[in-house]
Amino acid sequence: MSNNNFEVSEGTTFRDLCAEIIQRSTAKKNQLDTLFTDVRSHIKNVNDVQVFLPRIKELLDVGVKNDEQLIKLASVVQRLQSAQLEASGGDSGGLSEEEKEQLIENSAREKINEIKKEIESSLLPLTSSIA
Repeated sequence: MSNNNFEVSEGTTFRDLCAEIIQRSTAKKNQLDTLFTDVRSHIKNVNDVQVFLPRIKELLDVGVKNDEQLIKLASVVQRLQSAQLEASGGDSGGLSEEEKEQLIENSAREKINEIKKEIESSLLPLTSSIA
């Protein structure tokens, strides 16, 4: 059994889960680009920004939380895979559980920071075009 073909649930493999994470991230980026383009056309003054910005922030927060949940799910599946591999006498790649967890956490944290930077860079032109 390949690590990528580990079945997470009926009909869904680990590879499918990872593909879904990437697909959702890409789709969300495209949706945000479209949203920012649409919102820019409606913003005419500072008051408009005060109306739209909290709602946009709320949407972004929900998206980040959803991504975090998918990443946590992938992390759990990876741990489960490692446990099954170790139980069957396989080599877990030479990393301790603590090291694996740190790598997963760092990877998730980096992805979240990338998303936040993209969001901030998308909002900067929005707010500067109003001023």
